[in-house]
Amino acid sequence: MNWIRSSRIGGGIGGLVLIALPVVSLAAKAEAEHAPGIINLNLTLLLQTINFIILAIVLYKFLFKPLGSFMEKRAEGIRHSLEEAKQARDEVVRTRSEYEESLRAARQEAAALRQRMDREITEERERLIQQSREEAHRMISQARAEIQQEVRRAKAELRDETVTLSLTAAERLLRRNLAEEDHRRLAEQYIEELGRTP
Repeated sequence: MNWIRSSRIGGGIGGLVLIALPVVSLAAKAEAEHAPGIINLNLTLLLQTINFIILAIVLYKFLFKPLGSFMEKRAEGIRHSLEEAKQARDEVVRTRSEYEESLRAARQEAAALRQRMDREITEERERLIQQSREEAHRMISQARAEIQQEVRRAKAELRDETVTLSLTAAERLLRRNLAEEDHRRLAEQYIEELGRTP
């Protein structure tokens, strides 16, 4: 496409040169017949006007028109870049709002998780305290039962020992004072009384 454009420019310039040559020769001829004055309305002025019109046509065709097309393309490119920049900015704003929303959701989830963990820790602590209390009550009850059992056994041993000692002492006393039958009767009576007492 550049080759076609440069060939057109070259052809246009060549055509202008061919048109301008006779005008230049006519201008030179008119220069020779030049008469002094402020404004000379002669062939030179006409040739200068024609040269100016040809120059304006050449400049319009080969400079202003391509320059206007270039400027229009450039303006279109700038508009396109501005639209892309606006879209990119909108995308950044949207992405940032999504990020902030996800960050807010993550913070809320973390706070909810922290509250749930605190609640579970509190419940576990209360459960362990309750379990420790129940274990302590059970151990105390078991110790009381064992102590009561030991007290009963000690009382029973003490009673047996007391009975034995009492019988021995009573036997000694009775041997001295009582007859065999009285002795037996008193011993049986005493044993019955001891059996009734808890």
